[in-house]
Amino acid sequence: MELGVFVEMLGRLNADEMSAVARAIDASHQTAADEVAAWEDLMRIDDALRSHGRTRVAACAAHDAVQAVHSAVAATDANIADAVVTRVAREAALLARAMVAGAHEPVAHLEREFLCVTHAA
Repeated sequence: MELGVFVEMLGRLNADEMSAVARAIDASHQTAADEVAAWEDLMRIDDALRSHGRTRVAACAAHDAVQAVHSAVAATDANIADAVVTRVAREAALLARAMVAGAHEPVAHLEREFLCVTHAA
């Protein structure tokens, strides 16, 4: 998935899709091993961004992803729990940063959490 397509998809999320993504995120963070893998992904992303001098571009991409999630929430009449919105926005920002970094393993790992939505779109 490309960054622009991802951000566009985020802006179209409905309440059910956002909840599905939040459940997928929760499912991928069940064990201590899951948390270690998440930290390793974060370190790979940060290292790749620093080594390629793309931290500012990644920050803009993360901001765009978060804004898209908030726009999707604002566009729906459904009541979406703040915890769900926060979870989805944070993970979307991380995936956007990973895409900018070109960090293939973290991107593959993080994209799985959004597959429930991308397959439906």
